[in-house]
Amino acid sequence: MINDHEKSHRNKETGSLCNEETPAAIKKSTRLRNLIKDRYRQGKAIITPTAHDCVSAKIFEQAGVEHINVAGAAPTAVWTGEPECGVVTSTEMITAAKTILGCTSVPGKVSIAQGGNVLAMIRAFKEYEKTNAALIQIEDQPSGHYSGFVPGKRVIAVEEMVKKIKAAQYARQDPDVIIAARCDAKLAVNGGLDELLKRCEIYADAGAEVILPHGIETMDEWELVGKRMSKLGIPLMASLSAGLIFTPKDRPRRRVPTVKELEDMGWTLLNYANHLLHIHMTATKQYIQDLMTAPHSIDHWYEEVMDNGERMQILGLSTWRVLEELFSSKESLGKRYKKTREEDNYVYSKLEEERKNILRYLQEK
Repeated sequence: MINDHEKSHRNKETGSLCNEETPAAIKKSTRLRNLIKDRYRQGKAIITPTAHDCVSAKIFEQAGVEHINVAGAAPTAVWTGEPECGVVTSTEMITAAKTILGCTSVPGKVSIAQGGNVLAMIRAFKEYEKTNAALIQIEDQPSGHYSGFVPGKRVIAVEEMVKKIKAAQYARQDPDVIIAARCDAKLAVNGGLDELLKRCEIYADAGAEVILPHGIETMDEWELVGKRMSKLGIPLMASLSAGLIFTPKDRPRRRVPTVKELEDMGWTLLNYANHLLHIHMTATKQYIQDLMTAPHSIDHWYEEVMDNGERMQILGLSTWRVLEELFSSKESLGKRYKKTREEDNYVYSKLEEERKNILRYLQEK
């Protein structure tokens, strides 16, 4: 369960260059633990979109997102070009998580989903903790992880998963890092809803602090699982990718519950797993079709997409400009920035704000 921690943990964790008001920031793990504890008590949800790369992580942070997911099919696709079907390695996904989480101060969730025995899981947990992940999820699929709604999934024995939870507790170095357990039993071979509920209760008893019952598809199931699992006394995580599942054209798409509905049903962490990936792939397909089809015009795209100035603002060009100003000679700066244009002023519109932040950081350091 998410417990109170009387001890204050502080370090100089800036995530990216001076994005935070003070360089002595509370650890990501501590911030997320406190956030989940508060929202769970209030019956309010935490919206958790998936950041599959550094750009999406930066956009999410600037939009006020409090918690991001950097695990699953979306980062797998973006970083390897492969589907989630047991063909990627822990090393690849740990590298992706380290890179994404390193460019943002938002606490992130990762998942040990690449299989292996319990010893490999212990090693992977330690390596994921080094990425500054605030929540580390372990799963009850065997080696060769399959994406949540792909047919043919299997799950390991309950006793084996209990041992994995205990092993994760052993491997954890930072006591504020949250151990979550995902259960795939509902859609697994020879599985079902009853098996899912039974396993989730056992995983909670074994020490999992957050439970993700995967494979929920209907409103009745969301309500039933939420009501049943709320008795466990720990936060529930929802995987909200059912609306993206292939649906025959003569049937309506599965409805994804609203945030308010999920809150009323007892769900705390709302993981929007692959939505951004599908939006990204859809837009990319449309763009390249327009470009490759006569008359090869993409003029209409310019009315929809952000301009160069906004892109540079999101990526933090002003910060690098201030650092260049502080740590370069006046002569070299004079040659580079002798002339300014209106466009330049827009690109560097946050220059003064970043200058104040960095000077404050240097003074406190």
